[in-house]
Amino acid sequence: MGVRRILAALLLITSSSGVLSQEDPECKTPTMSDGFCVSIERCRNIYSIIISPTPPSRGIQNYINRAACSLPDVPRSVCCQPLEVVPAPTTTTTTTTTTTTTVAPSTVVAPVKTNAGPVMVTGVEPDAGATLNWNLLPTRNCGTITVNRIAHGNTTRVFEYPWMVLLRYESNGVLSDRCGGSLINNRYVLTAAHCVRTSSSIRLVKVRLGEHDKRQQIDCHVYSDGEKDCADPAVDVDIESMIVHKDYNRPIKFRHDIALLRMAQEVEFSDSVKPICLPVNEDVRRKVLPKYIITGWGTTEQQSLSDLLLQAIVNHVPVPECQQKMNENFLYVTLADEWQMCAAGEGLVDSCQGDSGGPLGFSVDVAGAKFVQFGIVSAGVRSCGKESVPGIYTRVTSYMNWIVANMKP
Repeated sequence: MGVRRILAALLLITSSSGVLSQEDPECKTPTMSDGFCVSIERCRNIYSIIISPTPPSRGIQNYINRAACSLPDVPRSVCCQPLEVVPAPTTTTTTTTTTTTTVAPSTVVAPVKTNAGPVMVTGVEPDAGATLNWNLLPTRNCGTITVNRIAHGNTTRVFEYPWMVLLRYESNGVLSDRCGGSLINNRYVLTAAHCVRTSSSIRLVKVRLGEHDKRQQIDCHVYSDGEKDCADPAVDVDIESMIVHKDYNRPIKFRHDIALLRMAQEVEFSDSVKPICLPVNEDVRRKVLPKYIITGWGTTEQQSLSDLLLQAIVNHVPVPECQQKMNENFLYVTLADEWQMCAAGEGLVDSCQGDSGGPLGFSVDVAGAKFVQFGIVSAGVRSCGKESVPGIYTRVTSYMNWIVANMKP
């Protein structure tokens, strides 16, 4: 548990898509995950702690010490998580002179198609007077509530959260689940930007819909009389494009941690594949609820804690109080109430059960009881295993115009 707390404090996701040098040797991080041995200046999360005026906790300092590795002619190097490696500068030589210039990687501002599959697109900011197509978001056939969500504890039932999505990444020919998301219509998935901005060695390629228990090919609910109600098999869908907020991680870490995934084809809704509701209604956007529900397999960039979809109740924490908790625990993040929200689990592991990039929501009366998404599990600092530290969520209500402006039929 201590290692997981250290890892949560260190998980500061890079603000741009990383490109690793072919010369970066592989290594094992202190948590025994795969990494690359790079100079400490190129390991964004560790370097940000080193240069911070606030001294790190003993646990974090111990993690940094154990991350040390050896590189020729490099005074200090560390084994860095792939998602944290800062791209090495590329060198180009002009044809008219012998001068060599170093060019830093720039932010992608237009679709770029590579053999990696989906294209990366920088999201547009809607004009103040722009007419937005709100019909792209369902308001009636979404967030369907089929069972009592609170009565039966942390485990979930088949068909209970049909909007849950697993993000699937390819590395060395192997698919793995590293983040979550939520289905918002028949073509789009809402997730976090840090789940999309990955290194060249780890490529987001698919989304999985209709999953409940990863161990089962077919998920079934068994009634008390022995009768079974079985879902269709989970389906993997290719991603056509990935739309990331243009100001992700700017001006500071964790800001604007939001992205859309456009699937390569429309998906057919079923009992196990349905969209979540977003706060389209202005009255719903203004709601401040005392509690929320997070759901997921505990999937982060580093691990998945459960094969079975889990749920947990978390309490709303005002941003000023949340900021104070972050400062008390030496967690380096500056929160903005307009763009972010906080919530904390009642137990030591409740908040571990949400997926990074997954939804935070609750049942709201919108033409009947509907499950509405209010937050996205954001990067890095999570209260996983540490009761006193709230989790940080992207405030969905503040991005509704952005979401719709970046969708198309």
